[in-house]
Parts: sequence; C-alpha cells; structure tokens
Amino acid sequence: MANQSKSVELFDAKAIAPFFESKSLAVIGASTDPIKQGGRPVRYSLMSDYNGRVYPINPRADEVQGAKAYASLADVPGRVDCAFIALPAPAVEAAITDCAEKGVRAAVIISAGFAEVGPEGRRHQERITAIAREAGMSLVGPNCMGLMDIRRNFFPTFAPIFGFNGEARPKPGNISLVSQSGAFGAHAYELVRARGAGFSKWVTTGNQCDVEVSDFVAYMADDKSTDVIMVYFEGNRDADKLMAAFRKARENGKPVVLLKAGRSETGVKAAVSHTGSMAGSDAAFDGFCRQFDVHRADTVGELIDISVAAAAGKFPSRPRAGLVSISGGAGALMADYCDELGLAVPPLPKPAQAKLMKLFPFGSALNPIDPTALWGQDMSVLSASMETLLKEGGHDTVVLFGSTIGINEFNRVRFEEHIIPLREKYPNPLMVLSLLGAPELIQKWRDKGFLIYEDARRAIEVTAALAKFAPIVAGSRKFPARPRVPENLKIKPGRTFNEADAMGALQKAGIKFVRRRLATSRKAAQDAGARLGFPVVAKIASAEILHKSEIGGVALGLENKRAVGEAYDGLLGRAKRAAPKAALDGVLIAKQISGGVETILGVNNDPGLGPVVMFGMGGIFVEVYKDVAFRAAPFSKAEARAMIAEVAGHAVLKGVRGQAPSDLGALVDALHNLSLFAAANKDTIASIDINPFVVMAKGKGAIGLDALIEPK
Repeated sequence: MANQSKSVELFDAKAIAPFFESKSLAVIGASTDPIKQGGRPVRYSLMSDYNGRVYPINPRADEVQGAKAYASLADVPGRVDCAFIALPAPAVEAAITDCAEKGVRAAVIISAGFAEVGPEGRRHQERITAIAREAGMSLVGPNCMGLMDIRRNFFPTFAPIFGFNGEARPKPGNISLVSQSGAFGAHAYELVRARGAGFSKWVTTGNQCDVEVSDFVAYMADDKSTDVIMVYFEGNRDADKLMAAFRKARENGKPVVLLKAGRSETGVKAAVSHTGSMAGSDAAFDGFCRQFDVHRADTVGELIDISVAAAAGKFPSRPRAGLVSISGGAGALMADYCDELGLAVPPLPKPAQAKLMKLFPFGSALNPIDPTALWGQDMSVLSASMETLLKEGGHDTVVLFGSTIGINEFNRVRFEEHIIPLREKYPNPLMVLSLLGAPELIQKWRDKGFLIYEDARRAIEVTAALAKFAPIVAGSRKFPARPRVPENLKIKPGRTFNEADAMGALQKAGIKFVRRRLATSRKAAQDAGARLGFPVVAKIASAEILHKSEIGGVALGLENKRAVGEAYDGLLGRAKRAAPKAALDGVLIAKQISGGVETILGVNNDPGLGPVVMFGMGGIFVEVYKDVAFRAAPFSKAEARAMIAEVAGHAVLKGVRGQAPSDLGALVDALHNLSLFAAANKDTIASIDINPFVVMAKGKGAIGLDALIEPK
C-alpha cells in the first residue's frame, strides 16, 4: 500500500534480526546452576535443538553445565551475534564495551538498577546506550526477562518457560508477544500454553533503552510465522514509530491485541517507576487504538482469549451472530451483549422458523433460538438450531450457551454425538460455545475447532473482536494513507500568541474563524464594531492572559459604539488590575454569532503519542458527560468522520426536533486541518483550544469563536 513503504523507513529490520536469527549466543555471567538467571539460557540452549553455538562466559569455571566456558568474551573464537548479559548493574557497562569490541550485533540486558530507579540509574543507562549505538549494536532492556524465538529454539531468556527434565517444552505457534514487563510476559506465556496455543516469538523490552515495543511490532508485522501480535504496553518515546508500527501490522493483515497499564493516576505512576516509561492520557490512547484498529483489552483474560481466538484463524464474514441458548435468560443477555458490541442478531427467515418450531413447538425460533427444556430429552434440537442458522439463516458465526452440559456425563456424551458431527460437516464457520467442563474436555473440544468460554459475555466479546479483525486479515478493507504534513504550517519556536494571533495562525491552516478586528484604541474598537455590524463581542488580547473570562476579560452583546467604547475601557482596566505585569496587545472585537451547534476542538501534546486532537460537543456534553473523542495527528478526513461518530452527542449534528442538519463536511475539514497543523508543530506547541467551534446548517460552514495556542 502507498503508506506502507513510508512506515518501513522508520524501522531497521537488520537491527532487530540478530535477536531472532543469530547463529551464536554468548551468555555473559553464565552460571553453573541451571536455576539461576545466568544459568537458564545455557540450559535452555543445551536442552533444545538450537542450530547455533552457545558460549558461556564465566572467568571462574572451565565449563558451564557441560559446555566449554570462556574467561572473557574476547577469548571466544570467531563471531558472536548475540549476547545475554546477566551481571550486576555496575558491571554492565564494561560488558557492553566488550561486546562492542567483539562486534556483537545485539545484546539482551536483564540487569535491573537503571532508569527505573532514578537519575543516577538513568545516566548509567544512557552511557551503555551510547556505547552500543556508536558500535552499531542493538540493545534490549535493561530490566527485562529476555526474549525467545520458539520456532528456532533460540532462548536468550531466564523466564521459567522450560521444563528442566525435558518436559513442557515451549510449543511453537503463530502468536508473537512483545511485553514491557518480563514477569507479565512469563504469565502470558503460561496462559496461552494452558489454552493449547503457542508462540512464534516472545519478547520483553524492559526499560527500552534502545529497541522499543514499536520496533518489535514492526518486525513481527513482516514475520511470516506470526499471525497475531499480542502487546503488553506501558509507554513509549517515539510517537511516529508507534503509529507506523501499528499501521504496518494493520496493512499486513496482522491483528494486534493490546493491554495497557496506566489507566489511573496510580497506574501511571506504577508504570513509570516500573520501566521508566512515558505514560500519557488514557483517553487519548483509547482513541489511538481505535484509529489503528488495535483491540485494546481491559483484562488479562480478554487479552489472552482474543489473541488465542484470532490465532485459530476463523473470522466472521460479517459482524453478525446466530445465537442458541438452553436458557431464555442467557439468550437475552447474549443478544444485549451483541447490541452493545456491534454485532447484529437478525431473525431467521420465516420458513426456517417454521421448520424449527415443529421440533420445539413451545420454544422460540427467532434469534436467539431457545428450544426450551426439550434439549434435555433430545440434544438434536441444539445441533438442528445451529445448522439452521448456518444453512438457512446465512450465518457463519454461531454462539451456543450450553451451561453445565459439559459437566453432566449423560448430557456430555449425548451432546458430543451431535455437536462433533456438526463441526465436521461445517469446518469453516466460527462456532463458539459458552459452557462448563473439565479442562481436558474443554481442550478436546477446542482441538475439534470450537472456541469455548465459561462466560457468555466473553464468548460475545471474542466474536465481536474477530468480526472487527476479519476485513483486516482478509485484506478487504482499504486504509486511509497517512496525510502529508505541509511544511508551510510550521510556526517559529518560542512564538507566543494572543487570541488574534492564534486565530490567524489556525486560519492559515484552513480553519475558519469569526470576522474580527484587533483594536489598540477606543475609537478603533468602536469603528471595528460598526464595520463588523452589531452586536459584537470584545475580548482582552494578551499572550500572557490565556483565560480571559477568569479576570472579566470578555464583554458580550455590544449593540452600539457607546457600548463598545465602555467595554474597551473596562476590559483594559480590569486586565491591568488583575495582571499588572502582563503585556496588553489591545482588545479584539468580533462579530457575535447566533445559531448553529456548539462543539469543541482541541489539541494536547501527549508525552507518548505526540499531538492528539480532541473533538466534543459543546455545553454539558463535554462539561458533565465528558463526551469526547481523540485521534493522534495527523489523520485523514475519513478518520475525522469516524472520530465525530464516536461522540454520543453527534446525533445533534444530524438535526433533531425539526432543526436542519449541520454542515458535517465543514467540521470534518476543520478536524483534518487541525490535525495537520498540530503535527507540523509537534515540537513547538503544547496545546490548542478552539471553544466554541460552531457548526452551522448544512452548506453554511463552521467557524471558531475563540482560540488559544499555548507554546511548549
């Protein structure tokens, strides 16, 4: 695609490849004890079929776990591609220097005691990063648990994922994980394994002194053995790289399922102290995930369940579901969940309903289908209901609530006699079961191709997520190209803005504002009012007074020259008393506007995402309901439309109670142009506020009545 090549420019696949494609691994700080952190990667390599050389580095041992040991990295004969460093923090800098002199291409630093512990640790981390970059060496960590390429049996990690007697070896799969937390990565590994799935690649990034989550996501997006990318995320430094990585995954048809820490203020502090990450606004990150079709999970269970389900490779062709339930109440709940999560539940055609009603005359054959308690006598009513949804209802997704069928032996056997043949007859549709059963039974049915969950809501959540992923995986959805940011929108660093300046700068970017004049005398203000046409508004103009209303710096409804003159004198007087040291640029006289629908446009420079554009409806919608949407800048007009549709109050713009529809096209243009301006000035502007931004009737445009630009 057009913007895919641009995404690739931000990433160097050759810098990431040694972490997975190395033919030699040096374990610096190798231990003779296979349980210790420095002993595990040696043990894992010796137990597996790694097609490469392993060099334990230990100056106090001739051999480590049966492998020849070396006193130093310099003593290793030949080339070393990757190093695993398991040393106390003070010794890491010397080890990195040795790696640089040896020509090592990549190093994994598991040691803690760097940026996560404070300023001195950060300075230490910066020194080792500088040494590595000078040598052209990539680093993962520090403060991580390492990584692994399970398909290549490459295990530079100390994660407890390997049986020490040869059992429970990592199972290859098509999920790849990148986690900023090592312990979470190990936890996710076990949860995925317990569900019968496996990983292709598994990475923990820790403090991300060099290589970030985005680098690995981009690499996995191109990896042929990766079909699903799972992410545990805390924060990042480079917003452009993060956007490009997720854009690349989407364009390459790879579903991304992400869990982020830092929703609350306490969570943000914990994330920062954990890996030294930069964590920004949670609401902004939500908008970012929607923007790039990343599924943001709310819980660990949701992260695992949706990733494993996506890895199974069955996706609905349409966002709709056929529901069957042995409980009328559970069927109603599932229908509610579908409505909430964007899945249609269309009724069966009349002939199909009539056919089923002959099997259970006192049930319901709509959708959800409820065969009543008859299923206890004849399990065929369940399989017949599912088959009717598939064959005559046009569904390729069926969800069955079976409750305790898997626990009662008598019911289980009879259910299997019908459900397994149905699966074999229809191998392609997505069949989801919500029921209870022993772990071995659940795994048996999963192996047959069913997705199984105890909770009916989780069953619907997974189905809805797969439906959203379907067009991405199929390549049938066209994604808007990343807009080009015009160079002429850039403003000079350090420039300050009064309101007139802010309106002027934004108007040059294509955002329309009310007609206005900046007056520096009483007479000029009166003449401006007359030329603009009464009534007008008067506002104090000063780059040092950002919140004018708080000091009485705004006068509304001025109907004549006398009122304008009095307002001019009064505004200047109040401003001088409230802010005696502030430089006053005059008074802004603007035409007073009536009618239209008030909205709010804004920009905030998020520490992790860069400039983020906000849109919301005016009045109580934003003040009380916090009904707003966010997108990372820049974005297309199509994304602006999606952003508007996310706001619940946007229905007002379509026209309600006899009001004419608003000019949505003008609003879309304004949001798009604001995103370009914000992106162009990401290094110079901290925030932008356009409030109110009034959207007039269709065909009559949209105009800003107030503007504030706060420089960095």
